[in-house]
Amino acid sequence: MRKTLIALLFLASPALAQTNSAINCYQGGLVPIESERLASILFTNNSETEVDILWLNYDGEEVYYNTLKPGESYEQTSYFSHPWVVYRAESNVCKGIIVPFTERVEFSVN
Repeated sequence: MRKTLIALLFLASPALAQTNSAINCYQGGLVPIESERLASILFTNNSETEVDILWLNYDGEEVYYNTLKPGESYEQTSYFSHPWVVYRAESNVCKGIIVPFTERVEFSVN
């Protein structure tokens, strides 16, 4: 059986990693590395509020992809090293940064 690895970064700044979610954790400087290796990310919203899912493009800009209501899941095709940011929709509180380095990643917002 193949194990699923979770690649999560909760950042207060590009140089400081934390183990708990941080308010406004993405402050720039994170961009994808060119990759041809596909990855799949399963986003699940277990929180009581909506969350927005954004991809960080090659210029470090956030590109909106989806909003999940409480209890919803969404599968996103991506590439190795391509960063994704999850925000609480109404407050822009950062819930995490996901950078896949395996073929399948699961990220749950609590």
